[in-house]
Amino acid sequence: MAVEGSIYLISTYLDIYHPNVKIMKTLTLIKVVSLSSVLMMAMAFSCQDHQVPEPVSNCDRVDGTPRAFPCEFEITKLEFLRKNTSQVVKTVLPGSPDVQLSSRDALRFNYGSSREYAIADFRVRVHVKRIAAASFLPVGGYEITYYQLSDPVPPFPAAYDDIFDPSLWSAPPSSPSNPITNLDMLVGETRTVETELNMVFDFMGGPQVFGEIVIGIVNNSTTHTLVAAPYKYDRLRDVHEARIPFKPSVYGEM
Repeated sequence: MAVEGSIYLISTYLDIYHPNVKIMKTLTLIKVVSLSSVLMMAMAFSCQDHQVPEPVSNCDRVDGTPRAFPCEFEITKLEFLRKNTSQVVKTVLPGSPDVQLSSRDALRFNYGSSREYAIADFRVRVHVKRIAAASFLPVGGYEITYYQLSDPVPPFPAAYDDIFDPSLWSAPPSSPSNPITNLDMLVGETRTVETELNMVFDFMGGPQVFGEIVIGIVNNSTTHTLVAAPYKYDRLRDVHEARIPFKPSVYGEM
């Protein structure tokens, strides 16, 4: 208390008998306040400059270069359903491709010759999140596609690939090969779409699909732009608005 009182008396004395000191104190206070404001604004701009956008999986081309147009969607997960029910039996997330399915959950399951392979149909629910507006109005709509991919085994090429002839896509299809999907939604919105997968499981090398399965979303208008000059894309994965690969295996008896 004595120290505080002494400081107060000294401050009062300087204010009364040395007005120049008071002015200097005021100027110093203004400088401190101004400097604080500048620092706070700098910190605010710094925070804005370092905001990292939400990462988007599989939006680049196969060769790692950016796609000519932003990907519209992200597939956030797959849910495999039991037969004709809404019961979820398995979930696939991006980055975790392995999924083991039970033959008892398949819509249809049939063994091939000498049980060397099996053909199965599974229902899957695809969770789709819009992350960007469409670059082109989807004339012909959106399609959910799927196909099989495998790595090449030198000196042989890949048994399953996604390379196609761009000339086959010279105009938007009058009747798309896959059911039209309604994905007209706002950026940030998530919607689910159900589809059926027909897969062949190889029992000679293990009860699994040879390679992997890729599910993708196609905007037909964007696709027909990307396959034409000057882009001339010739891979399905490069024209997808979103895609997710997974490696299914199967177990059990019907």
